[in-house]
Amino acid sequence: MGLLPIVERGKTVACHADWPLFYMNDFSRLGLSVSRLADALSALREGGYTVHTDEQGAALEIDGKDQVAAIVAALRAGAIDCETSDLIGCVYQG
Repeated sequence: MGLLPIVERGKTVACHADWPLFYMNDFSRLGLSVSRLADALSALREGGYTVHTDEQGAALEIDGKDQVAAIVAALRAGAIDCETSDLIGCVYQG
């Protein structure tokens, strides 16, 4: 089991404690970017998925990449636009 971060498209993503401030090589964090976060979290919970929320944001419990495709399809069926993307935008990239 893993955790897939979920963010609302266009909103600033808070830097998480486990993200590095500096890095020497490529660093990315795969996540799910959705058009309407509150609706997406509600739909996922109603669909039986486990969603964790705290002061750092929201994350979805997943069991593998095949489940991610099913999650994306379920959100799109509910008219919630979503895509997987790199969420890193707050680390030093010099």
